[in-house]
Amino acid sequence: MRGLHPVRRTRGQRHVLWIISHPETVDDAELDAADLVLVASHRFADAARSRTRTPVEVMLQATDPARFHPMPSDPEHRHDVVVVAKSRDQYRSAVADAIASGLRPAIFGSGWEPFVDPDLIVADYVDNAELPVVYASAGVLLNDHWDTMRDWGFVSNRIFDALACGTPVISDDVAEVDTLFEGAVPTFGDAAGLRRLVDEILGDPDAARARARRGRDIVLAHHTFDLRATEFLATLARHGLDHPPG
Repeated sequence: MRGLHPVRRTRGQRHVLWIISHPETVDDAELDAADLVLVASHRFADAARSRTRTPVEVMLQATDPARFHPMPSDPEHRHDVVVVAKSRDQYRSAVADAIASGLRPAIFGSGWEPFVDPDLIVADYVDNAELPVVYASAGVLLNDHWDTMRDWGFVSNRIFDALACGTPVISDDVAEVDTLFEGAVPTFGDAAGLRRLVDEILGDPDAARARARRGRDIVLAHHTFDLRATEFLATLARHGLDHPPG
């Protein structure tokens, strides 16, 4: 699974890359060294095909519905507007635009102290097992993408996970978000647009939850890790990679 850092080939094994983020760090030599490249973006897959002779296929992000599923709201985690993300030394757009619009998001994640009122930071870390409760208890979850992921159409797996919990999500504007989730995830382009969407969701939570349930149905039908495993095995077979190298 290729995130921020290259993955070395292991002797005697097939070498398949699944590029899920940070496409700017993937060079041609890494693509050429693989037997198969899977990409969580149609746009970047198209670009990668022009850079390597290695087969390149699309395999999008997904979720595990055994972990991420609707749960009762927990009063200890109940917040109207929630952000779950590390800052990674940047004043990320979901938080910056929310605060600029007068919102006070509850932030779960590290590295936010230089940018926001410390009172907004609920926790600097959330265990993955606790995330479903955090999502399920949110009035709305704000999502954004790193610039290169937005530019290349990599959709954050946070959206898949949150929708699987039936949580209303607002994301920054990535064209693929509307295509994948068929309007179940509204997108914003600036602080005013974000504030308008938050006010609509919090003003009519029943409608927001109904829209999130439509998103959950889409995720369960097309974007689970069980489905990706089946897809992965079929792709290996299609390229003759479903047996050890000779």
